[in-house]
Amino acid sequence: MIRMFAALVVSLLAIPVAQAAPPASLGDLAWLQGSWEGEGIGGAPALEAYSLAAGGQMVGHFRQMKADGTVMFYELITIVEEDGSLAYRLKHFNPDLTGWEEKGEVEAFPLTARAGERFDFSGLVYERTGTDSMTATVVIEGDGGKQEALVFRFRRKGG
Repeated sequence: MIRMFAALVVSLLAIPVAQAAPPASLGDLAWLQGSWEGEGIGGAPALEAYSLAAGGQMVGHFRQMKADGTVMFYELITIVEEDGSLAYRLKHFNPDLTGWEEKGEVEAFPLTARAGERFDFSGLVYERTGTDSMTATVVIEGDGGKQEALVFRFRRKGG
């Protein structure tokens, strides 16, 4: 499973940026604030939460569970304002909090497209699908080089 996510990171980094980043601010993602729960990889529970933006950043975290109820991995996330647009930055962690990326490395995905409440961060797409619902979609390279879309469907916790 970890190899699959390593391939994901490599495939996302290989996506060329053909145009200037679309204008956007953290205010455009104010709807993302709060706690979200839903189905993640293999239908297992996933949780994502974001704080109120401050200092040009919105901080979040993600937890992916396994079907057996144990943690698969975590992510620590910041969405930052950058040159009049946004960038999504993250680090992955195993259940014991050992990191996937090297200590000084951060995975960064600049905003490459935006349509209404659909934000494409270089292949990592967040879309508000209702007042209290959203999807996060990422295309990964699976076994044999075949591309597969992972779709995470979230509902606002308490919404």
